[in-house]
Amino acid sequence: MLGILIVNTGTAAAPTEEAVRAHLREFLQDRHLINVPPLIWRPILELFILPKRPRRTLDRYIDFWTPEGSPFMLESQAQRDEIARRLAHLIDEPHEVRLAMRYGQPSIRGAIEAFLDARVDRIIVLPMYPQKTIPCAGSVLDEFDAQFAALTKARSLSADAAPEVLRIDEYWREPGYLDALAGSIRRCWSYRPGSKLVMSYHSIPVSYVTKGGDTYPDAAAETLRRTAEILGVPEEDQVIAFQSRFDSRRWVGPMLVPTVRRLAAEGVRDIAVASPIFSVDCLETYHDIRFEAKAAYLDAAATAGISDPSFTYVPALGADAAFMDAIARLIARRAARS
Repeated sequence: MLGILIVNTGTAAAPTEEAVRAHLREFLQDRHLINVPPLIWRPILELFILPKRPRRTLDRYIDFWTPEGSPFMLESQAQRDEIARRLAHLIDEPHEVRLAMRYGQPSIRGAIEAFLDARVDRIIVLPMYPQKTIPCAGSVLDEFDAQFAALTKARSLSADAAPEVLRIDEYWREPGYLDALAGSIRRCWSYRPGSKLVMSYHSIPVSYVTKGGDTYPDAAAETLRRTAEILGVPEEDQVIAFQSRFDSRRWVGPMLVPTVRRLAAEGVRDIAVASPIFSVDCLETYHDIRFEAKAAYLDAAATAGISDPSFTYVPALGADAAFMDAIARLIARRAARS
């Protein structure tokens, strides 16, 4: 039997201060994100960050939530269901598709336990980030490996008896993914000469690139180039940016808000912004791009005297049919190669 695990970041369990605090506590203890010795970081986290940050950000969670729950979780579940539906026609052997979150529930550990209980002989693990980077896919894969090692040891499973693990690190090169991304942009924005296609990615510390060898900025730039080529957007109208700098370290840039302000100051009246690192819209895309970056651009456009400025946010792919087709085919090929 084959186990298939798709993993995303996760979200608070509810739009409450207590739930947000629990989510941030787990999130901000990840050494892939905050590479500070725990003896130094834990007191800072518990005494200065967690008492204040959940209260400051709670309104964002409340605004993001729907009566049905977290849009992030609902769309992630839809991805799981759509991938499973497609794989039923692509994979002949018995298989099960599970969803896990790096932080919170459903957990990676719980998914592995379920697969071991079902006696799967292989597990495909797929972080749902198109581009691999240390804090995202790297963190997911390291957490999977740690939990897998602990659980197989607890069950006294030898290397031969434990399921084989097959990883899909990233998928931004997949033609089906690039076509789906281009299609999603085309549905909500039409390029005209002088318009700008902006792709903004979650930023990472520069040290992850210079010391850790993270190739994420190159993958981000190449994703923009290939997608723009499909759309017919020339190089001079392609713009890359990054968002969500967290602390005082040097982070990969340029940052999104100064970038859109610069574009407005240069007289650009029409921009589209996509954030391809995320396969599902989250609090970051909802607030940092749809509201903060949009407001910055429109304010700067007004100052520059631009009439009728246009800011288009391109939603994450979510359970887009073409995207789900591409992911299902990718998983099926990985299963066939093992």
